[in-house]
Amino acid sequence: MTAAPLSGEPSYDVVWPGSPSGIEQRELVPRLDTLAGKRIGFLWDYLFRGDELFPILERELASRYGDVTFVGYEAFGNTHGGDEAEMIDRLPDSLRSRGVDAVVSGMGC
Repeated sequence: MTAAPLSGEPSYDVVWPGSPSGIEQRELVPRLDTLAGKRIGFLWDYLFRGDELFPILERELASRYGDVTFVGYEAFGNTHGGDEAEMIDRLPDSLRSRGVDAVVSGMGC
């Protein structure tokens, strides 16, 4: 608190809690025009109902895009936990080797 102004009301210094960005921004890759004929990989942190939600999402996407295919979250492992850093490091190669075109990542935040 700084000295009170003439009105007798207190005056406070203001600080901004933000800081410079801690990550490097990159240009985004173009979005897919359609999911038709694409392979979608599911990623999950094993924290909130992914085992219930991914089958529903798969069913609904398949009904809209009959030739879409899926790679289940089990193929990739847990995106949260003790080996999270290693799993994320392996992820680009894992997605590429499975021919994944798009990813749905479920997180229990």
